[in-house]
Amino acid sequence: MTTDDAIRDRTLKSVRSYLDLMRAQRWDEWIDLWADDAILKFPYAPEGRQGVFKGKEAILTYMSGTTGKISVDSVADLQIYPMLDPEAATVELEINGRLLLDDTPYNQRYITIFQFKGGKIQHYREYWNPLISMKAYGGYDAWMAQFAGGQSGDTA
Repeated sequence: MTTDDAIRDRTLKSVRSYLDLMRAQRWDEWIDLWADDAILKFPYAPEGRQGVFKGKEAILTYMSGTTGKISVDSVADLQIYPMLDPEAATVELEINGRLLLDDTPYNQRYITIFQFKGGKIQHYREYWNPLISMKAYGGYDAWMAQFAGGQSGDTA
């Protein structure tokens, strides 16, 4: 196995661990996958929602704030795509779930791009449709109110 193959295998294993730990909301283990100076970006974050989180502490605070908001009933169409760079991967998936607040259906598609450095997540970009989230919560204002002015909340 070439060095690139071994690095790619490690990258794909880490992506799978990321997904499993996030689904289980095992945040203390999940954050260990990240580099200390990692960057998490939501390029389609609407006005009023923070779109960039820098460093493990900010990332953990944001993501652990999702607990108790959405129940993921199933994950469909999970595809993990290795890239030419052995420390990069793209993931596409759909979640089918509901808001715990009132049982409103919440079905969302995500595309995420992982960039690792030395086996840790260095840069993460997540693409999702914020209109689906806003609709589930009853509109922009209700969605923003649910997530403390947009600084914490769901990943969608």
